[in-house]
Amino acid sequence: MINQLQEKYQLSLLLLLSVVAVLGISPFVVIRYLAGNFTAAIIDITLILGIITLVGYAYYAKKIRRVSAVIAIFINAGVVTIVIANGIDSFLWIYPVFASTFVLVKPIEALGINAVAGVTIVKFSNIFTTISEDSFIVTNLMLSLCVFVYASHSAKQFRLLEDLNTTDPLTGAFNRRAMSSDMQAALINAEHDGIKQWLAILDLDYFKRVNDKFGHAVGDQILKDFVAITTSHIGKYDRLYRFGGEEFVLLIPESSNQQQMFFDSLRTAIKKELKNPDGEAITVSFGVADWVPNTTADTWLQRADEALYLAKDRGRDCVVFSDS
Repeated sequence: MINQLQEKYQLSLLLLLSVVAVLGISPFVVIRYLAGNFTAAIIDITLILGIITLVGYAYYAKKIRRVSAVIAIFINAGVVTIVIANGIDSFLWIYPVFASTFVLVKPIEALGINAVAGVTIVKFSNIFTTISEDSFIVTNLMLSLCVFVYASHSAKQFRLLEDLNTTDPLTGAFNRRAMSSDMQAALINAEHDGIKQWLAILDLDYFKRVNDKFGHAVGDQILKDFVAITTSHIGKYDRLYRFGGEEFVLLIPESSNQQQMFFDSLRTAIKKELKNPDGEAITVSFGVADWVPNTTADTWLQRADEALYLAKDRGRDCVVFSDS
């Protein structure tokens, strides 16, 4: 599943960090050029151009995670180079670069990148004739560990927010917000790659009778059981969403030529495993629509919904495919 919330968040951080970096480095290009330190000025210009190019590529190509990792390595290599070339005058740049690495990549990855950069500086730089090598190691270790703890906590909080934003609180299935985002991503991928994809609306047959006879608490538990059973029988990249009430949507982004067999098998498994308190089987009707060129989210859902109505007209507990 392509998580647009996470992508937008990471992209906003990337843009903000790049603006701060460019604004911070730019004055030193002029200062070092006027001071005759052309090597340092060239390194600074390279860093600025590299950051701008990579961020621009991330924005247009939408490859946020990959580009963020490249930028993290790039700025660490840049600070190592400038410290080795310019000595003590560029020493303090190590700290903001090491801290910003945790914004760009996962905390454990940032620790690794910082460790490599730190060891390289210790081994090849001559700044330790002026400052204490032990102090450098300890202060950078403390900085990295403190930011690591903060970044790990932030990542945990973001995952919690992500779950609240995309998950139905009752059943644990994905919600309509997640469905809308994933359908758009699936449509883009289908139009680009021409891969056959499927959308199914699943409706629990006569579910109102269950609520009326056993109460809503039992009905809620049956919905939870339905989600657990269904998710255990679908593929790794298939996604189940609660569409409303007892209706669910199943999105299959990578399909085979055996879809009729798959849906029949899923329907049979649900009928076999999902029971009401009296032990009677609870059946499910399926309305299935495949992706066709120029499909929109609305037309895709409409075709699946029309197929679902046909399934109900045919006595329920069956799978009906939309006529593309």
